Amino acid sequence: MAEKKSKVFISYSRKNKAFVRKLNAALDEAGLDAWVDWDGIPLTVDWMAEITNSIVSSDAFLFVMSPDSLGSEYCLKELELALEGNKKIIPVVYYEPAKRQKVHQKLASSNWVFMRPKKEKFKEVLPKLIEAIFTDFDWVSNHTRLSQRAAEWTIKERNASYLLQGSDLDEAEKWMTESTTNQDRHVTPLQAEYIRASRENAIRRQRNFTRTIGLAMAATILLFIASLIQWQRAIANAELAQENALIAAANERIALEQQELAEQNAQRALDNENLAKSQRSAAQALALSELPGQLDTSTLLALESLNRFESNEAEDVLRNNISKMPIPVAQLQHTDRIWNLTLSSDGQYFISSSADDTACVWTLSGEQKYCVNHADDVTDALTNNDGTLLVTAGRDGFIKFWDFATGTLLSELNLESPILDIDINPQNTMLIAGREDEVVTVISPTLRRVVYDFNFDNGPVTVVRFHPNGEWLSLGTKEGRVRIWKAQTSLLESGPRHEAEVFNLAISSDGKTMVSVSEDSTARIARAETGRETHVLEHPDWVEDVAFSPDNAWFVTVSDDKIVRVFETATGVEKMRMYHSSFVQRVKISPDGGWILTTGYDQTARIWDSHTGALVLEASLDGIGSALLFSQDGKQVIIGDRNGNVTIWDISSLYARIGYVEFDEFINRVRFDPAGNYVLINPDDKFIWQLPYNQITSITQGESGRQVFSTDDLTSLLEISPDSKWIAVSENSEVNRSQGVIFKVETEETFILPHTSDLTSLSFNPTNQFLATTNEDNNEVYIWDVATGAKIKTISFEETVFTAIFNPIDSTLVIGLSDKFVIWDLTTDQQVNMLFHVGRIHLLAFNHDSSLLASASSDGSVNIWDMTQSEITNPTYQFRQAGRANALDFNTNKNWLASAGENGFVYLFDLDTGEEVIRIPHGDTVSGVDFSTDG
Repeated sequence: MAEKKSKVFISYSRKNKAFVRKLNAALDEAGLDAWVDWDGIPLTVDWMAEITNSIVSSDAFLFVMSPDSLGSEYCLKELELALEGNKKIIPVVYYEPAKRQKVHQKLASSNWVFMRPKKEKFKEVLPKLIEAIFTDFDWVSNHTRLSQRAAEWTIKERNASYLLQGSDLDEAEKWMTESTTNQDRHVTPLQAEYIRASRENAIRRQRNFTRTIGLAMAATILLFIASLIQWQRAIANAELAQENALIAAANERIALEQQELAEQNAQRALDNENLAKSQRSAAQALALSELPGQLDTSTLLALESLNRFESNEAEDVLRNNISKMPIPVAQLQHTDRIWNLTLSSDGQYFISSSADDTACVWTLSGEQKYCVNHADDVTDALTNNDGTLLVTAGRDGFIKFWDFATGTLLSELNLESPILDIDINPQNTMLIAGREDEVVTVISPTLRRVVYDFNFDNGPVTVVRFHPNGEWLSLGTKEGRVRIWKAQTSLLESGPRHEAEVFNLAISSDGKTMVSVSEDSTARIARAETGRETHVLEHPDWVEDVAFSPDNAWFVTVSDDKIVRVFETATGVEKMRMYHSSFVQRVKISPDGGWILTTGYDQTARIWDSHTGALVLEASLDGIGSALLFSQDGKQVIIGDRNGNVTIWDISSLYARIGYVEFDEFINRVRFDPAGNYVLINPDDKFIWQLPYNQITSITQGESGRQVFSTDDLTSLLEISPDSKWIAVSENSEVNRSQGVIFKVETEETFILPHTSDLTSLSFNPTNQFLATTNEDNNEVYIWDVATGAKIKTISFEETVFTAIFNPIDSTLVIGLSDKFVIWDLTTDQQVNMLFHVGRIHLLAFNHDSSLLASASSDGSVNIWDMTQSEITNPTYQFRQAGRANALDFNTNKNWLASAGENGFVYLFDLDTGEEVIRIPHGDTVSGVDFSTDG
């Protein structure tokens, strides 16, 4: 084979995608650089331009011939482009043309390579195809190179610097002469013109060189004559030189000053260039951080930006990206594709089965216990329930039983057909094997012998799954059939009928529901007991995998349309969707149901919040993701890819979340009551809900709490008085009926506080007597009597007031304005201080002893002020976050501040160090944040 990789362009109809995947993989293994349009074109590149460039740069053009490709306008367009470039055309016949179907003259006159299914054996024909590609490789390679050089010369407006020179030109002329000796070798007009222009340019340069030599000799003579004249003048100029020396000294001083100024200007220009490049990198990093599969690139751009010039924008992107990166534990290696990953029965080990003919047992820290071998791909591996046996299955037709502790082979069964999938029932009494010869084999794990064979005659059995009862099993075939069988009996039920191969089956843990996914681009829900189909869920492309949640309420499908979908089990209604940047191949759900793990062709593994769909972590892989696994405690994930890599990642940071509560409507605020007995929540259902504090980590459905009271309109703000006896909310209205509401917990009495626009703040004073309110586009702060609901004071300003908050230990009130906030003493009704903070000050928060005050501005900054200082001039700390802060709260136990961001993050700041501790991702704008009373 030639040292240079031959480039091959594959033209095909999308309907033949499965065959082309196989052909592409085989050519890659043979050392050929094959180009196929499913992964060769960046999303932002013009499609036809990229197709044209790929054809021009290829050495051979493979046309996958079928009735579909012969009738495809795009395939014929690609063929015409290849003919224009005189490319080597190799027709690969996947399906013969239909009768009377028109075949392009060039295809008809070329030698066909037949690779028809069930007629020619793929592996036997492949070497002939490769030989055809490499035939006359040196001439074809030079043809491609000269085509590219000539095209580049044309694009550069025939610039002479792009022409051939020297031995390169001599070899090109020799190549063009040799083309006349073989009728199959064709030189394009552009190539001929390019070589001819190169020779003309070479002759012209030679003539110019000769002319230059002559002129140089004439100039030498003239210079000699001129030097004699100059010598005579030199004496006369000596006196003039002395005068000029004085002038030169003065000019030197001026030159030094100008040099210093030039250096300053050069440094300023360099600084400006670095700033511009830094800003550009930061902008690119931000844009890429929002695209699937671009997290690593975004992070590198953010680092590059920070290295050039420190900026809040680049730092924010970097922190966001880091918060989404799991911690790598170990990377392990097979030499070929990972087919499957399974946990041992005790959860202390996992087993990887690979196309390199081995299955390996590893610890969760990445240490290899041992590997076992087959004569072909190991398609699956598992342990029995007591962890004493390791069972492996392979395409060599063998089931092998190994001592799990030592890896010693105990026995083996030759089923004489490739084994595609195995499963063991919960009772440990039956092992099932799905075979390529359409047979399902029942094996006794205890006796380690075959006890039953059942021929289904519905195609190779690709998937076998035991039901939770351990007696019935579901199976899927390559022909699209799903059957439900009571093992070792004649009891057989028909399940959903797919139109193409069944890729996977999932059965709910309660044994009631089954979902099958297929190459026919559907997921089908059926009754697991009877096989009766209840819902057909259409997808735009192949559905590759499916998994149920632990509570069986929902399941997840992944598809070649790049989408991860979550469906309700009972109704088949889609709840939400998440996105990859290429085909999604595998899905797993964490043991607690909190996280969804997916992977695929974009070489990433992604972890999504199952309740919101938010992307919480993303890991980059060194190959196409092919197998997934959660550890037993859910704090580690193991990911296998098609290049044989197995990576272990620590995701324990996700388990900082110890619970969640879900409502049907948007949640505005959450508040722990100061006494520590309950939590209040106000979603957009016009109710205020109360949840017991001691059940907050176990309740998941908010409607299981108690409705404290209802409102006429949607609420926004929510506050609880320090003695927990009063609740205040704001009601927003679109009909000029905005108001505050005070609710007395003991008597359930309410007081209405009318306002002219939506409220922007609510605050109880420390003695529970007063409530301060502000509202939109208003210059006043209102003080209300809590016990009666009467307005008792109005504090007016000459500008808009955005927020107000009482000091928790005295009679002062802090009021947020534009670019500043003021401290107001209610006893004297006088302003006692003014502090400056750029932007509209829309949030203020005190810590429990009022020693610290946090102010948040519309520009995304959060300042921390030490209120114990006698003279306060500057903030102690200044924090930045992307976008506006929606809520602030201090922790009473740790010296932390939490900020709810409109960009979907909760920020935690350490007030001892002045550093950001962590940012916690959410699926949408975070509207509220509150620490429990005990911190």
